Amino acid sequence: MFKKFLSVFLCVITVFTFTSAFFIRSGGITAEAASSFTLPYYYYQMSDEAQDFYLYLRKAIKECRTKIKLNYDFEIEEFGMIVELLIYHDPMTFNLEDMDILNETETSVTFGFEYKYDKETYDKMVKAYDKATNKILSKFTDEMSTYNKIKTIHDEIINNAVYDLKAADNDNIYGTLVDNKAKCDGYARTFTYVCGKAGIRTVTVIGNDLTSNSKENGHMWNKVYYNKKWYNVDVTWDDPVSDMKENLQYDYFMVSDKALENTHEEDNLSFKVPKASDDTRGYYVVNKKYAETNQDAEKLIKSGLKSAVQSGKTSFSVQFASKDIMDHVNSYLKNSDEIFNVFKDVINSTGKKLAGAYYYSFDENLLTVRVYIFYEDTKLEDYFLDPESVGSEDLETLEYYGIS
Repeated sequence: MFKKFLSVFLCVITVFTFTSAFFIRSGGITAEAASSFTLPYYYYQMSDEAQDFYLYLRKAIKECRTKIKLNYDFEIEEFGMIVELLIYHDPMTFNLEDMDILNETETSVTFGFEYKYDKETYDKMVKAYDKATNKILSKFTDEMSTYNKIKTIHDEIINNAVYDLKAADNDNIYGTLVDNKAKCDGYARTFTYVCGKAGIRTVTVIGNDLTSNSKENGHMWNKVYYNKKWYNVDVTWDDPVSDMKENLQYDYFMVSDKALENTHEEDNLSFKVPKASDDTRGYYVVNKKYAETNQDAEKLIKSGLKSAVQSGKTSFSVQFASKDIMDHVNSYLKNSDEIFNVFKDVINSTGKKLAGAYYYSFDENLLTVRVYIFYEDTKLEDYFLDPESVGSEDLETLEYYGIS
């Protein structure tokens, strides 16, 4: 759907470009402060004239004006960039349904706009998602680092939204923060908006999901500017579609372009996307959950299990420096005697009662493992969103250990 819409929209830009030989200047519109992070990052890649025109159109759209008339003043070369910015990269213009040229003379052009919602409804939606945004920002403390602020925004969006391709407004901030349902562009635009409110520079990235077999594999994620470097953050993929209740992940948090080379492909149309080359701020590296040897990996599995049980969590994750180490961990987790001893040590040190069953899954692209833990005297609904979806073989094993 996303990829298809992108192709159609390109045709519209082409029509506009050949309709007029001139650009349209806003004439006296004061640009927002250059330091503002509420404007899309790509805004600053356009000329001063294009920025003026973009701000004029943006203001008209936020006011839900149905028609505006402007005078010609300069070349139209950047018009496609302006429209792309309004449609894809500006979280505030989600209400725009269609934009067209109503009338054109030698000295002026009249634009018409159509909207999803009327002005009163739009204003209520903005007020509602700003309230939700402020609730996220209230989680910040004076001592919190910028890195942890980014993580908090990431976590709050995931904890409050579920992936839903059919929900209304799943591509904007309102759907994500108020209706709590989103798809990739909803997650990405919301992350951009909340980070902007927090004074953190981000950019939305349009591209493709390389893991999808679908022809319509368009995808959107973010890059965030931290400590003078750019990093990828894919909030959507850190909130994967899963039957497990505890579903917050950090596989795609603060990672480099290289880390995404097998899964993500950038495909922005008109703008230059910043490069992300640093591998040192990923969640696993920063939190010492990254194994560079087989021995490190075994220690991290043990400590991860103990830490998760102490905090009452039902899962934990570890990342590996190579596939060989990941293969070693796979063998290690299948060694029932060794894992039995690990569970025994954790039970003795924490006093918690663990069932003798556990799940684990590997991501071969990111070289990570996620281990799911089960406790005695618990029920299926403590772990699964839909207990009826559990396979008969797994169900039999869990019931054997007293989980029903």
